[in-house]
Amino acid sequence: MRSLFRNVVVALAVLVVASSAAAQTFTGGLRGAVKDANGVIPGVTVQLVNEGTGAAREAVSNDEGLYNFAAVPPGVYTVRATLTGFKTYEQKAVRVAAQQFVTVDVTLAVGALEETITVTGEAPLIDTANATGGGVINTEQLNTLPSGGRSAFLFAVTLPTVVASGDPQFNRQQDQTNASLLSLGGGTRRGNNYLVDGVPVGDIRNRASANPSIEALDDVAVQVHQYDAETGRTGGGTFNVATKSGTNTYAPAASTRTVRAGAPPTTSSPIRRASNCRTPTTTSVVAVWAARLSRTARSSGARSRAMAR
Repeated sequence: MRSLFRNVVVALAVLVVASSAAAQTFTGGLRGAVKDANGVIPGVTVQLVNEGTGAAREAVSNDEGLYNFAAVPPGVYTVRATLTGFKTYEQKAVRVAAQQFVTVDVTLAVGALEETITVTGEAPLIDTANATGGGVINTEQLNTLPSGGRSAFLFAVTLPTVVASGDPQFNRQQDQTNASLLSLGGGTRRGNNYLVDGVPVGDIRNRASANPSIEALDDVAVQVHQYDAETGRTGGGTFNVATKSGTNTYAPAASTRTVRAGAPPTTSSPIRRASNCRTPTTTSVVAVWAARLSRTARSSGARSRAMAR
């Protein structure tokens, strides 16, 4: 009887873990209403085109003029709406971030289908599509802002109420003990949830067990307050990074490291002023290791010759 009860408990635990993992996602969405000067318009074909890959999806507005695209991967899109008797509506550079639901309302004007109305505009500063607080660090910010130990999660300190209290000299890719000491919205340190493409990567101590390369990421979604139930589990905030899927444009990337002459070439070595210099002394990592190997080889050779005598 005890064995049967234990097996049932284990089975239920597995089902709960599997369902929670399946519910978590990194995709966003896009929705809106189609209307003209007289009201909503049903039956309008709305096309969503990924500007990086050219992949396209279509939806048709319902009787209330509403359309919806679910499970949209992060990226930059063009929204195009067409209906006979109206000019073609087109809005480019619509950014959909990880777990972000964008609202794009379409207004059609009477005219020939061959005519196109192109709309350009920035996204609103306040997202009214959901109650999630926090923000998204996009690709441009990831590529231009300085990073501590090349940790994508530490970019969250650029958002309000996010505080890092770990020792910065230990912000390393191979060790997330200090990099995970982040408080979101006044929550406890190291009480956050870490996701990569919707997959949990936090360990038993709520540290990120994986630190993805910055160049491989599309954006980092940080949920501080009122985050969705699908990304619960912890009492702090949630980090959800979305990896890039590739585009039709070749985009190489490179990064550099700067260390003090004679300092260990680690990813977290800061630029510091040498005691006898007015400007930071920088040396490439390869040169530092080459010099050390050369000194080691010379000292080993000297010891060998001394023993031979």
